[in-house]
Parts: sequence; C-alpha cells; structure tokens
Amino acid sequence: MTVAALVVSHNRVELLRRCLSAILVQSPAPDEVILVDNVSTDGSVDMVRNEFPMVTVIESLANLGGAGGFALGIDIAIQRGHSAVWMMDDDAEPTADSLRPLVDIMTFDPSRPPGFVASTVVDANMKLLGHNPPEIVDGFLALPNDANAYQAPYASFVGVLVNLDSAKQTFLPMTDFFIWYDDLEYTSRLSEIAGGVVCRTSLVMHPNTPPRQDSGSRLIPLVRNRLWTIRDPLLASVWAKKRALRQLLKRIVLEGCYSRNKFQYIGYLRLALWQGLFSLPSKPVIGEMVAAWEHRISAQSLEI
Repeated sequence: MTVAALVVSHNRVELLRRCLSAILVQSPAPDEVILVDNVSTDGSVDMVRNEFPMVTVIESLANLGGAGGFALGIDIAIQRGHSAVWMMDDDAEPTADSLRPLVDIMTFDPSRPPGFVASTVVDANMKLLGHNPPEIVDGFLALPNDANAYQAPYASFVGVLVNLDSAKQTFLPMTDFFIWYDDLEYTSRLSEIAGGVVCRTSLVMHPNTPPRQDSGSRLIPLVRNRLWTIRDPLLASVWAKKRALRQLLKRIVLEGCYSRNKFQYIGYLRLALWQGLFSLPSKPVIGEMVAAWEHRISAQSLEI
C-alpha cells in the first residue's frame, strides 16, 4: 500500500511550513507528499521548493478553491498509482504518529477496506472541536480490537485517509462548490460505497472556528452548495442530504442576523438561491482535473 499526503494551500506560508513539517516526521512517512498551491502570492511555492525539496509541488495556475484543489490532488494521486491519499488543509497540523493508526485500520481487512479513515480533529490545547466530530453510525466493517475507532457517515478534509479504490468508483469532489460542504458531500459518497471510520487515536490539530461574523459573499456557496446537495440525486448520501436540509434554514437565519449590510445580504442570498435552485454542479470524473491542469500548463508555456 502506498500513501500520498495531500495538502491544499493558498497564501498561508507559515501555517504551510508547520503542516509539512508535521507530515514529514510521521512514522511511517507518506510515500509522497503532494502540495496543490492555489496561486499563492506570499512566497509559499518558493518556500516549499527551498525547504522541502522532497515535496511534489503542483501549481494549479488558477484558484480552484479548496474543493478544486482537493479534486486535482486526488486525481494526481490516482494517476501516480497510489493506494490512498491523506488529505488536509494547510492550517492542519497532525501530531506525531497520526498516520500509522489510519493505515492500520485501512489495511486490517483487505477483503473490505473502508472508503475512508479519518483522524480526530482537536484544537491547539488538544481539546475536541465541538463542531467537527462526525456522528457514530452502525456499520459493517471489521475493525481492530484496539483501534479505538468508530464508523461514521462522513469526515472533514482535515486528516482523512481516502481509499483510492473507492474513489475510483465515483466522481471527484465537487469543484463547483469551491468552498464549504465539499468534504461532507464527497466523504458521504465514499461512506455509501465502502463505509467510513473515524480513529480516536489519530489526532490532527486545527484552528478553532472563530466567533461568528458576517460571511459576506461566502454566503453564496454556503447556501448554494447545500441546495445542490439536497437537489442533485447523484450527490451525497441520504444522510448528508437530510443534514443539509436541517442546516439550511438555520444557517440562512443566522447569517442574516450577523450580516452588517442587510441589503447586501439579501442580494447574496437571492443569487445563492437562484444558483442552488436553477442549476446543478458539474461532476468531475477521474482524469478530468489532471487533463485540465496539463492544458493550463501547456497554454502558459505557449504564451511564454
């Protein structure tokens, strides 16, 4: 089994340095570390090439958002022949020996490996982040007796090990989402294919959610992506659709309460509702993201 660690980054050079340092001290170490950089302008790419020459740097040449960055990275990991990909944002910091228990669970029953095995996400004080732990569900997977793990219907893109054999049975993360809800939608599909697991002994530190504030234009993907998840029969599990429906009205009301400019809020909400109700996202298939990226590389070289 070969594992690629995948980090998606945009203009957070210091956090990226800490993230990569934490990944590279894992034992066993990932077979490859892939960085998808979403056109950072803060010197992130130069820093990685100078300080972490062993990291494979993929410059997206366009800001694909977290969703598009992870879709491209998964596609690249598949094309490079890896068995699994360990995914995280650039502000994640896995603790020592976080990867090993994920791999142990993934490989425990070769006849029925899970679609994903996720780390437990904690804050800098090692306290569980209240908004992150997935729900516990009854499942069919065989787990090691000492795994300290449970089966779950979804995971976040903060330290989740994705089985690429399962990934090949569905399309990539929804690039049109750009940000928000892409991780839950994608991992819920993997859970329906092969089940999902969360490991309590694999810890990844992640900044806590800041106090609620005006989301501005980010209200658009926040509402639109949930509507897409609910409406599109090819997206997400039934569980994830129900969760999106439960959250939708609550989030619309809360965002309205915290909006500083109510007229602007109404404009963003109207656009989100229009997009979410009268369009559907494209479904990026395996190979499509790599082909598009190679086309951008070729076009850029011709311009030069």
